[in-house]
Amino acid sequence: MAQIVARHFYAPMALVSFLDDHRQWIKAKVGCDVSEAPLSESMCATTIRADHVMVVPDATVDPRFQNFPSVRAGDVQFYAGAPLITPEGFRIGTLCVTAPEPRRFSAEDSSMLEAFAALVMDEVKLRQAVVDLGRMALNDNLTGLPNRVYFRQQLTAALKRAEMNAQHVVVGLLDLNGFKRINDTLGHAAGDELLRLSAARLRETLGSSDVVARMGGDEFALVLGDFRHASDIDVVMKRLQQAFAAPFVLEGREVFVRWSIGLSVYPDDGTDEQTLLRHADSAMYRVKKSGGGYGFFRAVHDRRTPEETEVLAALHKAVEEKELFLQYQPIVRSSDQVVVSHEALLRWTRPDGVAMPAAFIPVAESSGLIVPIGRWVLEEATRAVQLGLLDKVAVNVSAKEFAHPSFVRNVEETLARVGLDPARLTLEIKEGSLLDLVRAPEVLGALRSLGLQLALDDFGMGLTSLTVLSALPLDVVKLDRSFIARVGDGSEAGGRAIRLVRSVVQLAGSLGFRTVAEGVETRLQAQLLKNAGCTHLQGYLFGRPGALGDVLPGESKLVSALS
Repeated sequence: MAQIVARHFYAPMALVSFLDDHRQWIKAKVGCDVSEAPLSESMCATTIRADHVMVVPDATVDPRFQNFPSVRAGDVQFYAGAPLITPEGFRIGTLCVTAPEPRRFSAEDSSMLEAFAALVMDEVKLRQAVVDLGRMALNDNLTGLPNRVYFRQQLTAALKRAEMNAQHVVVGLLDLNGFKRINDTLGHAAGDELLRLSAARLRETLGSSDVVARMGGDEFALVLGDFRHASDIDVVMKRLQQAFAAPFVLEGREVFVRWSIGLSVYPDDGTDEQTLLRHADSAMYRVKKSGGGYGFFRAVHDRRTPEETEVLAALHKAVEEKELFLQYQPIVRSSDQVVVSHEALLRWTRPDGVAMPAAFIPVAESSGLIVPIGRWVLEEATRAVQLGLLDKVAVNVSAKEFAHPSFVRNVEETLARVGLDPARLTLEIKEGSLLDLVRAPEVLGALRSLGLQLALDDFGMGLTSLTVLSALPLDVVKLDRSFIARVGDGSEAGGRAIRLVRSVVQLAGSLGFRTVAEGVETRLQAQLLKNAGCTHLQGYLFGRPGALGDVLPGESKLVSALS
């Protein structure tokens, strides 16, 4: 930018500077060999207080500046500078041009310099978005703990050290018992405060060489090293029990919280991250059913539970007997709230009512049944579009489907069989599907070549790094509802939430991606997200998931906020 400005105004010197209490800090320069200057000798110190461009045609006759060293030395006579002001009104620096001889500077020149200053601020905002997202990529915004991606990095490093030194590593998954009840009775603000306080107690209790991270919701992950016997872990667990023995004070009430921890040991229970985490999760599930506390993985205990076995058997019949069905939720354009697409959502009719995906998808994935179910969902959703019941449709893809060798071929064959224009289909890919940095871009590239749209689903849960995101052939980034929940609630956390959304949207836009905010429930949220630049919105404000008979495509009408 400094080079462009210097060339445009035929000026020998152009500077982009930040100003603090004492100095002009030169961030970009043409024709200048210093990196900073005291404010007492800086014309920019006056410019930053101005509302528009400040022009000094001849500094040698201007009493404000004629005694500055640069003016007396003959280096600067002409000066024109524009303040750099953030959208919030903070004055952070200047963009200026200078020359060693007097000059005229027209009103048109001043307008051009202001336009260049606006471009500088656009770049500053983009750089800040990258910094914010880099921080978000490694840390959980609510608790300050490492998130999933950082935890996996640290677990990988711990396993490598353990392999080299022939040591053991314990991997733990901790879940707060009764967390949903606290959310339901005291509210989400109290739930968030409990998570922050729990994170602090975990951090204070564990050793400096141990790792604690938030995996999402009320689930935390631990990596415990430097131990020789199981009794050493018992000591750590007793310390955790003592740390949680004291009540938490939430909304003026004392609340006692217990937890359940499942533990797996490297190399006894697995030698890779995925196996150790899966076994720790299995142990936690067993411990939680027994009332809480902690327990180690034991293969004899941690097979599929009777309930899971029953669900799997019933799910096989559900596919055969057509008990599965789809509902559709609208996705609207933020600028005018016109419906532009629908997301297909899977449901299951059971004897005791309709089962939501969380009740059976994990079993379907662990058994591999998700692959034929996914094919059925894709065929049903695309056929609804081809029949004119929907304009466009978005279909979720599980990690198991994405990893299947014939996934791309199945999608291609379904499109051909249904006869659907691929541009009317969006596949929503989970972040967890993209961990294989070799295969994932190949599969996405093959899908993209079919002509369909690709969306990264639930962005912000902590798995996708910025480097990976920028390299993927995507069209849409869907912001997880956890980003949106606090937007517009009037609290400090709500303000942070909308700033974080704005940063994500700016970065996604710079990469050419559209953005969809999920979980929009209020008009205020919709307006704030629109102002933040989010291109599309989805949530109960625009319609709950419904059957095809409740969906009216192609009408280009505003969605009622009461729907």
